[in-house]
Amino acid sequence: MENDNRTIPKEFSSLFWEVDPGTVDLETHANYVIERFLEYGTLEGVRWLRTVYSDEKLIRFLREKSFRIRSQKTLNFWRLMLNIPQSEWTNLPSRISSEHSLSKLA
Repeated sequence: MENDNRTIPKEFSSLFWEVDPGTVDLETHANYVIERFLEYGTLEGVRWLRTVYSDEKLIRFLREKSFRIRSQKTLNFWRLMLNIPQSEWTNLPSRISSEHSLSKLA
């Protein structure tokens, strides 16, 4: 992580509707945080996210955990924004639908 702040800023707490945002640790729950911001975040939120996590970490998330993103449009947008070649994209994990909890997302 590239930011000493280990909590979700109050202005983005609505992205974490099913948990107390104060319990979300940016290091421990990085995949959960990245997923929420990539799928539901605003431009301002994504700017903040990119101060916390490197583009390399976001790319690694998409390569390893892209099944957590439900929208194909969102996945394609981030593939283009992060310059992931189309040839790598076809090898990403399949998307699945599942309920989330902090214990599953760590």
